[in-house]
Amino acid sequence: MSRTCEICGKHPVSGCTVSHAHNVNKRIFAPNLRTIKAIVDGTFRRVKVCMKCLKTMSKTGR
Repeated sequence: MSRTCEICGKHPVSGCTVSHAHNVNKRIFAPNLRTIKAIVDGTFRRVKVCMKCLKTMSKTGR
C-alpha cells in the first residue's frame, strides 16, 4: 500500500530490462510518488500522489 497513489491507484508493475544484446533482467517500474498536504474531508492530511495526478490537480485548481 505504501507505493500506491491514493488518488488513481497507480502501483508498481514488473517487467524486464532488455539490453542491446537482448539480455533480459527482471525489474520493477515504480510510480513517481510525492507526499503532499491535501484537504480531505475538510482537514489537511498527508497524501501520496503520483506526479500525473499532481499535475492534473494543479491544472484544475484543487
